[in-house]
Amino acid sequence: MRIRLSVFGVSILVCAWMLSAKDSKDECLGCHGSFDKLIEASTRYVAPSGEKTSPHRYVPHDSKKAEDVPECSNCHTAHPVDPLPAKGSIDLSKVGVQWCYDACHHEKNLTSCKKCHP
Repeated sequence: MRIRLSVFGVSILVCAWMLSAKDSKDECLGCHGSFDKLIEASTRYVAPSGEKTSPHRYVPHDSKKAEDVPECSNCHTAHPVDPLPAKGSIDLSKVGVQWCYDACHHEKNLTSCKKCHP
């Protein structure tokens, strides 16, 4: 959902994620494409541990349910949508997998939980 606000006579388009964190992933995916598409597009990501994998994963990882897509704001900072940033202008170098490490992967690698916790 997008809402157009007028502030001091200037019209501003505001995404729902700026108003409610609950709907942020739906708003992000509405513009950036399906989560499965993001998984495919980011398969060459190299984690700090040296592992090469897509950081975009369902949680739990064996799920394919929409509700198991993590919130984008766990790792990404929201950007304005009006105007949209120029292609390639967003610095992705600060985007990482710290949320994954803090939430589950406490050994600071992306090894399957089942490998250590059968």
